[in-house]
Amino acid sequence: MKLLVTGGAGYIGAVLVNKLIDAGHQVNVIDDLSNGFVENVGENANFINGSILDNDKLNRALEGVEAVFHLAAKIRVEEGERQPELYKKVNIDGTLNLINKCIDKNIKKLVFASTAAVYGDPEDFPVNEDSKVNPVNVYGLTKLEIDKYLEKNAKSLGLSSICFRFFNIGGALKTKKGNWLKIKHEGATHLIPSILHSSNEKPLLIFGNDWSTKDGTPTRDFVHVVDLVEALIKSLTKLEIPGNQIINLGTSTGSTVLEVVKTAELALKKTISYRFTNRRAGDSFALVTSNEKAKQVLGWVPNKSLSEILQDAQAELLANH
Repeated sequence: MKLLVTGGAGYIGAVLVNKLIDAGHQVNVIDDLSNGFVENVGENANFINGSILDNDKLNRALEGVEAVFHLAAKIRVEEGERQPELYKKVNIDGTLNLINKCIDKNIKKLVFASTAAVYGDPEDFPVNEDSKVNPVNVYGLTKLEIDKYLEKNAKSLGLSSICFRFFNIGGALKTKKGNWLKIKHEGATHLIPSILHSSNEKPLLIFGNDWSTKDGTPTRDFVHVVDLVEALIKSLTKLEIPGNQIINLGTSTGSTVLEVVKTAELALKKTISYRFTNRRAGDSFALVTSNEKAKQVLGWVPNKSLSEILQDAQAELLANH
């Protein structure tokens, strides 16, 4: 198939592009490189350097395409709080622009990268696709806007779409050539990069130790990027009937921040320095998903452990930075 991956030079996108090409697909990539690296794309993909807000480049990227994986987005929670207009422009307007172009060009298959952030501070543990949505940050709000748009309009547009709500993603991919796809670490605020970059001089900051969890630190659901991408690729065969599906992607196993630190110490054979600080605005105590729907609809089961996620993340850091 000929496919478009928006954001295909970024963290998840680059792994997806690599795996799609390995599976024999033709792949176009559009990426403005604000969160990615051109060397991630590989010479077998057709790369267009530009934004999804640039109509000329988007038209080029969509040429002859049968299905679109839409991963391009602004994704940093803190930045979204500071620059809500930018986040709305890229994540909402940019996506609607892409959807309209797909309809114009008779492209009927769309996979959308949504986020667990749409659930906000959930009451359910684990959450599922029917859990109440209540985003507590701009990033989550912008993603939910598209989920809702597709829920309401996909069928009447003749579009077959899946909104995947990603939980916490970690790990990295070593390609068949033997290189690790690059991950952007500057400004990263997620837990695993923060653990890897911590030191005695700059300890890991744990935001709150008074949450209602077993050790007082927030609980998260970590899924390996390679497992996650496998679910995205499996979804290509499930885009036959017009309408939208929402599917959560996670392991359904929760780990507290302190448990992740302890696992990191064992997996990476080093001591992790950390200190507690105040809770962050927009954080939730626990975000863990059931993955029953992913199992039923896609036949997807994640295989990689938290230790493997940490080891691969460390290997990428040592190889590329």
